Amino acid sequence: MSSLNRKIGIGIVWNIANMFVSRGASVIFTLFLARFLAPDAFGLMAMIAICYALADALMTSGFGQAIIRQKQLEPIDLSTAFFTNLAFSVITYLLIYLVAPWAAEFYEQPELTQLIRVTGVVLFINSLKVVQQALLNRNMDFKSLMRVNSIATVAAGIVAVSMAYAGFGVWSLVAQFMVSAVVSTGMLWLSSTWRPSLSFSVASFKTMFGFGSRLTLESTLNVLYENSYILVIGKLFTPEVTGLYYFAKRIRDLIVDQANSAVQQATYPAMAQIQDENAGLKKMYRVIIQLLFFVITPSLLIVSLLAEPLFQIAFNERWLPAVPYLQLLCMAGILFPIQAVNFNMLKVKGRTDLILYLGLVKKALHLVLLAASVPYGIVGILIGQIIAVVLSSLPYMYYSTALIDYRLSEQTIDILKPVAASAAAVATTALLLGAVDVSALWSALLGGMAFFVLYFVICHFARIEAYVLMKNKLLALLSGHLRTKAAKTRA
Repeated sequence: MSSLNRKIGIGIVWNIANMFVSRGASVIFTLFLARFLAPDAFGLMAMIAICYALADALMTSGFGQAIIRQKQLEPIDLSTAFFTNLAFSVITYLLIYLVAPWAAEFYEQPELTQLIRVTGVVLFINSLKVVQQALLNRNMDFKSLMRVNSIATVAAGIVAVSMAYAGFGVWSLVAQFMVSAVVSTGMLWLSSTWRPSLSFSVASFKTMFGFGSRLTLESTLNVLYENSYILVIGKLFTPEVTGLYYFAKRIRDLIVDQANSAVQQATYPAMAQIQDENAGLKKMYRVIIQLLFFVITPSLLIVSLLAEPLFQIAFNERWLPAVPYLQLLCMAGILFPIQAVNFNMLKVKGRTDLILYLGLVKKALHLVLLAASVPYGIVGILIGQIIAVVLSSLPYMYYSTALIDYRLSEQTIDILKPVAASAAAVATTALLLGAVDVSALWSALLGGMAFFVLYFVICHFARIEAYVLMKNKLLALLSGHLRTKAAKTRA
């Protein structure tokens, strides 16, 4: 167990490093793109992204997850997964090619036909790297994944910004998709020794598809659900309003999705190794929940508080209407880790039936509240989303109790501690900023510094578990580094 804990710790560190490097670069490129592109370009990209995400969910079929989870893995299993994904990519691209004109007609944007058909090529490119990526995750080689993702992000960002500056408009965002896929796939093939053989096993296909099929259906439904807001907003409102919402969501997701991914990718393959040890799983998932809320909650709250001065500094005035959208989306994002962590736990336990069931419950709640909130405009839709996130988190918490005895009271305490500390810090910071009259730049700088000082002070005196854990880990790493350095000096 100690070696497994060490692997998990190292994996989380590399994934967090990946988040800061690749997503930090992504933030910078997004800032530049927003300066060169109008909101309606992001609106068109949001409409394209729905078709791409839906096709990608159908194509992957859960085979990557099956490779990570499978206890015994043979070469023929990998070749079977490779050729299955390749075949699915061809089929789904043909489907997306055919439905592109319908999507353009639905949104009343004729240029979408060509945009969707070109972007769809990414599906075929990504299908070529599913096995290599899954093998790196299975072996917990997150350092290599970080290198691949970082280089692909930077290369794609440079191309996109250059094209946006040259006046290519929305095509610069399409190029960002394409370049990222090509570079990451090429690097994974160059760095991997695995190559597919001309072999296929029906038995292997049935085994992996049996596990992955429900994940595929859940992923497909999840894409429709996740993009239902874009579908409704894109249909009822202008491309500019759609772009403002999509841009705000993209900024929020840079925090939530990547923090979730950094921890989930590092822990899922390790947890799969102890899938039958409920006590060990519970202990690990408590730590994961605490760490995620310790990182995500303060990040979302400070972004929400400083959204207006940050937008004034980074963007021109045409992006300011996105500020309230971002603030409400940040509130909705606070509870996302509950669903992400419990989703991972269900995968580890092999309960894809519950994943599908809970996914249907979650989507039904969101869609009902979306329909009810449409008459109240974008703000009403986002408030409805917050309510839906709260309600749909409860069933996930229930099954943590049922499967690994992670009781509701324990989950609530683990969640409330960092949330309360973050809320106290952000409320105090808001009062401090309200008492001074400074520029947007100074508001962002002073507000950010004051918030994080207050947050860590509160966590220290309240002895928040995640804070204590991270502090002890950092001190141990520093101590080990100093001992190694001293030993080398003596030698």
